[in-house]
Amino acid sequence: MADVQPVTAAEPFPIWNNTARFDVARVHFLRRGGKLLAMDRRSGKWLFLPAEYEAAVRLLAAESVEALPARWRVLSGALRDLLERHQIGTPSERSFDSFNTLILKLTKACNIGCAYCYDWESGDKARHMDTGLALRAVAQALDGCAGKLCIILHGGEPTLAWDLIEKVTLAARLMARQRGVALSILGQTNMMRWTPRMVEFSRRHGIAWGISVDGSAEINDQFRVTHEGRGTYRRFEENLARYPDFVKRCGVLSTITAANDSKLLQLARHFRDLGMPSWDWSLFQPIGRGRTTSSFAFDAGRLLAAWSELFDAVVAGEFDGFAVRPVLKYLQNFVRGPGGNMCMRSECGAARDLLSVSHDGTIEACDCIDPGGPLANLGHLSTLTLAESRQSAAARRIRSRDADRLGCGECIWYAVCGGTCMAHAGDIDRIWGEACQLSLLAFDRISESVAESDRLLAYRASCRIQ
Repeated sequence: MADVQPVTAAEPFPIWNNTARFDVARVHFLRRGGKLLAMDRRSGKWLFLPAEYEAAVRLLAAESVEALPARWRVLSGALRDLLERHQIGTPSERSFDSFNTLILKLTKACNIGCAYCYDWESGDKARHMDTGLALRAVAQALDGCAGKLCIILHGGEPTLAWDLIEKVTLAARLMARQRGVALSILGQTNMMRWTPRMVEFSRRHGIAWGISVDGSAEINDQFRVTHEGRGTYRRFEENLARYPDFVKRCGVLSTITAANDSKLLQLARHFRDLGMPSWDWSLFQPIGRGRTTSSFAFDAGRLLAAWSELFDAVVAGEFDGFAVRPVLKYLQNFVRGPGGNMCMRSECGAARDLLSVSHDGTIEACDCIDPGGPLANLGHLSTLTLAESRQSAAARRIRSRDADRLGCGECIWYAVCGGTCMAHAGDIDRIWGEACQLSLLAFDRISESVAESDRLLAYRASCRIQ
């Protein structure tokens, strides 16, 4: 990111020809108030220019500008020079081909029965992963990573297999030390059945947990219910009171459905006021229990309006120090470019950075993939290693996705959006329409705000985002 001052006619800028590495097709421009945003739609690099450069944009594609008046030669040369100095319009995008994340779905069992659960299909059996299979997956992941690995403990409800969690964690820490691999362990839980043993073990061995809660009791208990149909918020509340120091180090994740799609600001305020450090979302996916009814589906119009309301509150300073990730994830990608968020870049993390091993040993490119869809099943750990599954025909097909050839072909935000999630879209040749609408709104509003002031950047810094 950079702000530049208007150039003067005295500055010696070069005249170029069309044989240079600069590719004008990569660069898109957008007026942002009194500034002009130049964005490389392949790398995500950008800068704000004085609006006077807008008149020279069309000259970037000219074979020669020597016949133009001196003023236009200088202005167009200055524009080209600025873009190239900031690596805009030249190949500079990062490549992502290093495996670094393993999701271990330790159990198919869950102690609650969320009405919309994406993970439970008709005919599933509530079984745990075999210990030997889990340890084999961990060893192969440590051997196949490039010095850094994140293991995500998942389910079902992973704490139902707590003995397995302890065995996997201790073994993974030992194997990582032996291999010189930097290991982080995360987990996702409904926080329904925590015990002092679980809290102490997680603290001692560095397991960072996220908690699934969909809002206040009134909102959460519509769909996040026990198998008997009772609400689950009370158990989260009890564990927050029982283990406040531990729980308040955990981020919150809410599934966005028809119950809360218009209430994003209310959700963020609720979890901030409870003292939680962050709040994130996962948009409802119509697979699993949610496959057979449309009653859970969020409304795109309501969601977009609610996101704008939430964004306004963030810009106004209401959430300084509290990580509102449904805003921060877009802001981070805009500021830093595509990278750590494997779901928001053209080289999606599925079967690239990420592999997921189900409780029965089935290897998937991502745990959000429809098990009955065309992206499912890279193989089984009983017959393939993780490395072999990553080189399977199914994995190569997933990595071949090129959303630039779909509806994203002319979008200025392609690099920082990534073309939307293919798991939600359903296949490599489809775009997830609702997420596309959301990205268009988010990056439009973020770029306008950053052009106007440093308020969003100050918010990002307050959340200790680097």
